[in-house]
Amino acid sequence: MRKTLFNRLLFSYMPIFIVVITFTFFVFFQILSEQSRKEALNANKMLSLQAMRLIDTSLKAIDNMIMSETINNKQLIDFFNNEEKNNIFINISAVKKMQDMISYYPMIDSIYFVRYEDNFVLSNATSDQLSNYRDEPFIKKAMDPLAPKQWSGIRSFEQFSTKGSKPVVSLVRGAPFITGQKGMIVVNVATDSLQNSIADLYDSKTSFIGIRDAAGNDLFSDLQGSKEQSKIFSNYVSSYTGWSYQSGLINGKLFHVISSLYNVWFIIGIVTIGGGFVWLIYVTRRNSRPLEQIVARIRGYRLPLSKELGDEFSFIESALSNIIEQSNQYQQKHDEDRHLRKRYLFHQLIEGDMGLTHEEWIGETNSLQLPYSFNKQVVLVIEMDKYSDFCCQYSRRDQNLLKFALRSVIQELAPKYGLVLWSEWTSPFQLSVMVFVDSEEEAGTSITHKLFESVRMWVQENLKFTVTVGIGEQVTELSSVANSYKEALRALKYKIVLGENRLITSDHIANHGQVEVFSQLNVIRSIIQSFRLLEDEWKTKYDKLMNEMKLGLLTKDEITNLMNYLIYYLGLEISGMTKEVQEIWMRDGLPRLSKIIDECHSLEQMREESLTVLNSFYTDLKGAQNRRLHAATIRDMRKMIEEEYANPNMSLEYLSSIFNINGKYVSKLFREETGQKFVDFLIDIRLQAAKRLLTETQVSMQEVAEKVGYTSAISFSRVFKKVVGYSPSEFREEAARRQIG
Repeated sequence: MRKTLFNRLLFSYMPIFIVVITFTFFVFFQILSEQSRKEALNANKMLSLQAMRLIDTSLKAIDNMIMSETINNKQLIDFFNNEEKNNIFINISAVKKMQDMISYYPMIDSIYFVRYEDNFVLSNATSDQLSNYRDEPFIKKAMDPLAPKQWSGIRSFEQFSTKGSKPVVSLVRGAPFITGQKGMIVVNVATDSLQNSIADLYDSKTSFIGIRDAAGNDLFSDLQGSKEQSKIFSNYVSSYTGWSYQSGLINGKLFHVISSLYNVWFIIGIVTIGGGFVWLIYVTRRNSRPLEQIVARIRGYRLPLSKELGDEFSFIESALSNIIEQSNQYQQKHDEDRHLRKRYLFHQLIEGDMGLTHEEWIGETNSLQLPYSFNKQVVLVIEMDKYSDFCCQYSRRDQNLLKFALRSVIQELAPKYGLVLWSEWTSPFQLSVMVFVDSEEEAGTSITHKLFESVRMWVQENLKFTVTVGIGEQVTELSSVANSYKEALRALKYKIVLGENRLITSDHIANHGQVEVFSQLNVIRSIIQSFRLLEDEWKTKYDKLMNEMKLGLLTKDEITNLMNYLIYYLGLEISGMTKEVQEIWMRDGLPRLSKIIDECHSLEQMREESLTVLNSFYTDLKGAQNRRLHAATIRDMRKMIEEEYANPNMSLEYLSSIFNINGKYVSKLFREETGQKFVDFLIDIRLQAAKRLLTETQVSMQEVAEKVGYTSAISFSRVFKKVVGYSPSEFREEAARRQIG
């Protein structure tokens, strides 16, 4: 068996354990033996006392019976009075009474009466003169007035020579009871009867009882075996009979000798404890040496431990705690570094900044426990819908818990579809996932879509929010992962048009024709002009703008930019209007529209909410203009301009002459009511008409100029290029290319 520290300590302290346990057992049994001895002594004392009480009670009963009969029984009184000598009937009656006494008290062996007048003795078995009766010596002695009238000691009583004698104790009572002048009554009780009366009180094989009379003679003793092996433990003297009752144990001396060994065992125990203490010191000293060596080695490392440590174990505990703490810190730092390295490597992959070779990539996957590259990879971006509402609804702790649940369910469902993936949070609301596909392109794409459709459904049913998944294209090289990631992000930009809580791929984008954002600026200006001029058709134009943005599949950024341009242009128009209208816009219109653009998650939601705000502002604007004096006049002027914009004579002077208002005042009113100068308003209407002619017809530039109110094609081209940015001919060519494309 190889010697280890455990075995060494075990076998070192085992002798102490055995000695202590052995001594404990010996002490236990010694205490038990001592207790048994004391109980045996008490039992013997109780045995002697019980035997004495039982015999005394029986003898007292006989004595009381004799006294009662001598006083009350007529037959006995007649016998001792001897009025009719030799009266046989009296004698028979006396004998019958004796028989009744013996029957009532079986302990009585025999009874006889002695009549002093004629020295006649009558017993239960015979009658005779005193001189001829065998118990004459005892009777003569008992007739002495000084003789004690109580139970005698043991004596030999022989009633018939043929039967022999037997040991008895006798009670002598005078008749009559008080004087005793006429005779005496002698009651004999056999010692065997006394012994039998107490035989049931003890076991004669283990205990004995002996009774001695007042003279010290043994009435009986059931002691078996050698008296030298027995010992008397109790001795009582009866106050009634004067007899002594002794009890003890058979082989009691051996019991006494064993009990007396208690002191010997105590001394042996003291010696054993002393030896164990010495052995304990020796073993402890021997086993502490390796511990001291360990402490010395630990001190040699100069750990930052307290110098006030009292013992070696405290020192070792502190050292181990320090070592474990440093190890845990190192492990924690290592785990954190590994997590950060994984995130950094993930970002390098999706951003296209990874400069690792194939061998270096394999090394990184092994050290960071990452999945090895398969035949193809595809990147998906899972974006949480309505993230601002999510942040308001849940605490930071609950947000982290729900995000953890989202990431965990992806990890749990992936093995069911046979896919290996790597996921990292790349923004607070976007979880990017790289899926490694090891199958055909179509099969891999289908499985990937099924997996993330399951994820989307699970999130919708269990997490109280929804997600939209942007899916990039499958790539075969790790260096192309960044392109797949960009495709996934690009797909999510169309979430505002295509809707939330769905999967968006490049196919969904390719199936929609896109429109030029620049072309929508003129539409927005037209909407604002109609809005500014309080024309109800602005709503139709606004709905048309929203439909074109949806059908044109604009991104969220493009839609946001267009809506911001709408707000900007509307604010620009409002700035030229009355102070009342400007206050309404700054207080209500602008904040509400800006909030809608920032917080809306779908184009339809943006359309409904912004339309509500614009309707409200339109009503306020209309009411403000209706309260002005010349509002109707300016509206008539606008209507006239829209109808006669092709008139080359259209000017402030022309309007002034028609409406009979000063030209300068007309210009001021027009600007206040419409937010535009008269010239700008006229040019905008003429150029809108010119664009329709350039796009829809092939007439010459001169004809176009004349149809929109210009007499010269040169002046028309100069104004068109200044406002639009390029010449009418260039505009016509660009429109033709767009129609062909």
